[in-house]
Amino acid sequence: MSVMNISRASPTVRAGNTESGTPCSGLRQQIDDWILPLRSIGSGRFDTEMGDRLQRIAPLHQCLFVLNDHGCAGLEAMPARLHGTVPGELQRLYATLIVERDPLLLRVGLEWRALTGTIDEHRSWIQEHTRNADVIRAWLARMAENGAGSLVVIPARGWLSRGALFAFFVDRPPEHSVFALFYAAQRLAITLETRYRPYITDLLSLQFTAREIEVLRAGLKGAGDDEIAARLGLSIDAIRYYFKKFKHRVPPAIGHLKPRELARILHHLGKL
Repeated sequence: MSVMNISRASPTVRAGNTESGTPCSGLRQQIDDWILPLRSIGSGRFDTEMGDRLQRIAPLHQCLFVLNDHGCAGLEAMPARLHGTVPGELQRLYATLIVERDPLLLRVGLEWRALTGTIDEHRSWIQEHTRNADVIRAWLARMAENGAGSLVVIPARGWLSRGALFAFFVDRPPEHSVFALFYAAQRLAITLETRYRPYITDLLSLQFTAREIEVLRAGLKGAGDDEIAARLGLSIDAIRYYFKKFKHRVPPAIGHLKPRELARILHHLGKL
C-alpha cells in the first residue's frame, strides 16, 4: 500500500508549516479554537460539529474518530468512543464488529505515522496482512460506495487514551492537509478525554511542593513507605502524611484509588 511517512519530524511541505512539519503557530491556534471547545458541545450535535470543524481544516468527505484506553493503571476501563460523520449504520458496524481487531488502527498506533492511500490500496494491504479481514474490507468498500476514494488513518494520543482519525476524501489529500489533521487529531483526543473524564482538568491544575513531588515520584517506582522515608531522610509517618494529603486533594470521582495509582495517573498527565 502506498503510504506517506508523516510524523512530527516530517519535512516542511509549504509556507504555513514549520521546518519540523507541524503547522505554524497561527494555524495551531486556529485549530485549537475550532477543536477544544467541542468538549462542551451537546451529545446530539457533537458528531456534526466535529465534522464541520475538521472540514475547515481539510476537505473531508467523511470522518470517524476512534478513542481507546491506554490502560492507565487504576482507572476503570473506558469503552471505545466513536464519533464522526460516517453514516450511522456503518459507524455501528465498525463499533460492534471491527474496532477491537482493526489492523489499520493497530498499525497506525505502532508505526506512529499517517497511512495514506486509496480505499483499494488499504483493502489490498488488509487482505495481505490480516486473517479473516472480510468485514473491514467490506466496510471500506461501503465507504467507497458512499463516495470516498482515499483514506488517511492518523494516529492520535491523548494523556490517558490512544486512537486514530479515519479521514475519508474523494481524492488523495495534499500533504499540508494531512499535517494539519495530524495536529488536530491530537487535540481532538485531549478534547474527548476531558469530555469523558472531566477530572483530568482538575488533576492538571494541582500544584505540588518540591518535597511532595519527591515523595510521589518515589512511590511511582514501587518503593515502600519505609524505603521512601530512608531515601528522603523523613519519618515513615511523614511519608504517610504526604500520601494522605495527596489523596484528599484529588477529585472525588477518583478518590477511591490508592495514592500510588493516582501518582501513576499524574505521571501519564506529565505532572510528575
